[in-house]
Amino acid sequence: MRVIAGKFKGRRLTTPKNLTVRPTTDRVKESVFSILQEKVINARFLDLCSGTGNIGIEALSRGAKQVTFLERNLKCLRLIEQNLQACGLDASNPQVQLIQADVVKGINTLHKRSEAFELVYFDPPYDAELYNKCLSHISDTCILESIGILLVEHSKHNVLPLNFGLLTCDRQKQYGDICLSFYRYL
Repeated sequence: MRVIAGKFKGRRLTTPKNLTVRPTTDRVKESVFSILQEKVINARFLDLCSGTGNIGIEALSRGAKQVTFLERNLKCLRLIEQNLQACGLDASNPQVQLIQADVVKGINTLHKRSEAFELVYFDPPYDAELYNKCLSHISDTCILESIGILLVEHSKHNVLPLNFGLLTCDRQKQYGDICLSFYRYL
């Protein structure tokens, strides 16, 4: 696993050992950031279910103003810290925020702090039954800016509804068994 582009281009990121984490593939990651392009620059980016931090670190590399990594597993958070250090960053950097919490509690924490993001990437374990609950919760709490984009990575076998509250899916891309759904407020 590596950083594909930007100021950390080519940096190798550590992959998990003996953890049930499925890092986003380079192919999908490259496609995501190709679609987002300049929207990442100076954006506040939320990496939900961060795992290795692969997506959030790519966002930092490509010019995100600040990335919040939300991850339940403490071992994964340590791995994210290690991967940030490989890029010359640490958890005390103002561009980085690490939160250890399950995704629903983390969303509540961000909502209570009145934090909102231009870009949110949600990639829970495919077999976890988190999608419907969390996507509705994101819509209800408005942690996504009114003009923001919520990207959801899921299995092609898990067909998501087109609407969650005020969020509407306006684009989908498929890469083998992986599907990306793009939600916005319309």
